Amino acid sequence: MAIPQHSIATVDGRSFFEQTLAYGVEQSILTEHHLKQIKADGPKGIVQIANHFGTAYLHTSLETAATRMVNLISLYLEDKSDSNLLVAAHSLRDNSLLSHSRGGSEMLKRLNALPLDTHLMKRQADPAEEKRFIDDLTFASPISLSEYRQMLSTRLETQKLIDFATWIAKQLKSSFKEYEDYTAEEIISSAMLVWYVGKEPLGFPTKSDFVKLVTSVRKTSFKPQKTQFNSALTAAPDDFRKLAESSMEHFVKANLPTLKSSQYEPVEFLFGDQAGLYFVRESLEEEVGGFDQLVSKEWVRVTKGQSDNASIATLFLLIATGHPPKVTLLKKEATSIIHQFRNKGFDANAVSQFIEELAPFEQRSELKAMWLEDLMPEAEIYLADPDEDDTYMERALPYLKRTCSSTWKGRG
Repeated sequence: MAIPQHSIATVDGRSFFEQTLAYGVEQSILTEHHLKQIKADGPKGIVQIANHFGTAYLHTSLETAATRMVNLISLYLEDKSDSNLLVAAHSLRDNSLLSHSRGGSEMLKRLNALPLDTHLMKRQADPAEEKRFIDDLTFASPISLSEYRQMLSTRLETQKLIDFATWIAKQLKSSFKEYEDYTAEEIISSAMLVWYVGKEPLGFPTKSDFVKLVTSVRKTSFKPQKTQFNSALTAAPDDFRKLAESSMEHFVKANLPTLKSSQYEPVEFLFGDQAGLYFVRESLEEEVGGFDQLVSKEWVRVTKGQSDNASIATLFLLIATGHPPKVTLLKKEATSIIHQFRNKGFDANAVSQFIEELAPFEQRSELKAMWLEDLMPEAEIYLADPDEDDTYMERALPYLKRTCSSTWKGRG
């Protein structure tokens, strides 16, 4: 019976610095003279690191500093040599130990200075935060070269996206104050929409402009305009031109079908579940209520532009009792509201559905709360006649008169 053969893989658990030292000595690249110099430089670097992160007077601090130094040297050596022990050994021979340690530190500082996310904001150096970052990656959670390169690549791509979005903002003549704290993706998506529609003058949209842009692409007669986009590409640096082309391709494939879908009202891309994908400018020039009127024409028609509590209460109580919606109340309509409520109760869902379909998006939550939490519970008390002693509605009618926008004179 044949005995199965098993191969045993060995893993070198030493740091890259230790591997380089051993290899350098073995290959006679590092002589006794070089080793003496390394031994002389080591304590100096350890004390410097210990003082930076704590104190050189504590034994544990010195031990931790020694670990940090080895990790910094290893990171720099492995990166510079691309994991080639021969190249790394020559580097140790020709350069001081402290320069390798500083090289590793500079690598981590560079990594830390790059953005983690695509928010467009003023980024200022934070020495304390940088110290914590290097502290963690040199001792608590030492970073390998592959991890470093992956993190560096990701952050460089993030920085490129930020730079691209900033360039786009300049092309569309937007100031930093306007788009600060938005993400690069939001800037890019809005720019692609603007360029796709191609209406002059080009610029990032206000809320009303955005709704008009979405309305435009939904028209069967709409045709995308490429002139302005192609003109922007002509002036773009090579990297940005490629990004712009891929961004427009992504916009057409991923964003446009959703923008054109009848499943969503245009305003839902500014508020609610679909929000957070596009950048819109705040505009003082937009008249108060102008945006709501644009996206909620039917609401404005029904309410006649009235937004006071009495008008809204009238509207809701009429809808809840099956009457045509309006914002003024005749006495005969008030009487009918009371009869309908006492016979069938309120149709609460009818009011909620009306709000959902027609009310300005920003006001929907507030209006629903007003109806469900305030007006409906109160009206159910005042309009009810549990003891059947309010035949002439002497309690109910005065309530409607003071709560609604009534048109009749007298107490009730």
